[in-house]
Amino acid sequence: MKQRRLVIKFVVPVISVLITLLTLEIALRGYHAAKRPAAANVNQVAPVPLHVVTDAPYLYGLNPSHPDISSQGTRDDEVAIPKPRGTFRVLVLGDSIAYGSELAKDKTFPNRLESLLREHIGPAEVVNAGVSGYSAYNELQYYLTRGKEFQPDIVVVAFCMNDVVNPRLHWGDAPGVRFPNEAIPNHDYDVNHIIPLIQKKQKKDAQSKSSVLEHSALYRALAPRLGRLFTKDLDSNAKIPTYITGEDTISIEVLVDKTTPESRWLRSIYDRLHAAVQANGAKLVVVIFPLAYQLEDNYPFMPQKQLVEYCQESSILCLDLLPSFRQHRKEDIFLLNNSSFYDVWHLTEAGHDLSAREIERFLADNMLLPAKRRTE
Repeated sequence: MKQRRLVIKFVVPVISVLITLLTLEIALRGYHAAKRPAAANVNQVAPVPLHVVTDAPYLYGLNPSHPDISSQGTRDDEVAIPKPRGTFRVLVLGDSIAYGSELAKDKTFPNRLESLLREHIGPAEVVNAGVSGYSAYNELQYYLTRGKEFQPDIVVVAFCMNDVVNPRLHWGDAPGVRFPNEAIPNHDYDVNHIIPLIQKKQKKDAQSKSSVLEHSALYRALAPRLGRLFTKDLDSNAKIPTYITGEDTISIEVLVDKTTPESRWLRSIYDRLHAAVQANGAKLVVVIFPLAYQLEDNYPFMPQKQLVEYCQESSILCLDLLPSFRQHRKEDIFLLNNSSFYDVWHLTEAGHDLSAREIERFLADNMLLPAKRRTE
């Protein structure tokens, strides 16, 4: 009798927990089924994903269901081509920083810059061609194949330290992806580190798909959140953080040394972009966006210095945002913990606003803005 009571005392709570988990599983599957779009008509063309792989050397596509992307493939309103007479136009190239991750498009620095220019000089347009995952190579190819058609007066390149990261880390899971040799910043590193890393990940992913847990909607919902409970902020793992991507161990130091393959690759890309922009009668402006940990006092690794020197030697206008960013708390400028990961790359709304104001000031100081025109 005593044993029976013990069994009941143990079994009842277990059954209750199982029933609760089963109920949650059914509810989650029902929720996902309700959110899942209805099957498309077989005669309709399926929407192209926002980021697609094409035979072109840039990686971009239009998603008709994405409200932020215009039919011109920009995170912006459509603009007239050819450019209307009397309109001052800026084209912004960049990755997710220019795109404005986590923010509405009207809060991004390209949009804020457009408002400032219209207020101070009259008719002006700033076209946001930023794409999450772009590198300097993608930006060059985008300008050569699409961007120049906007006939910009100024081309602003938003440079982030992760622009020299191997593109396989971001695009490797895309079906049929092709990486031209010119898109790889460091070929030895690619062969000896990146490709084996991706192969290891693919093997691990294949093994995990065979797990029963992977078929559970409840597990898939909870796993990322539980994982973050046991993950420290990247800043707390070292006294001097040097990471420039969360996908690899590549260090910011590769940009401090001018002789590294990554540094040489970046300069060669910007040389080509500068020549192309000049040939179209426009001005190239490189804007350097720091990482959050660079705002710390006495941080030792500053590729900004080498990049500014390169720009001066190459007669490229260059704005380093680090001095202005350092006048503010990094918590005000960067997303940090206000994201699904510790984000030292992307900016808050205040960070985008500050960037827009600094860029406008820089353009004015360098006599790149026309005199204010009457709009009547």
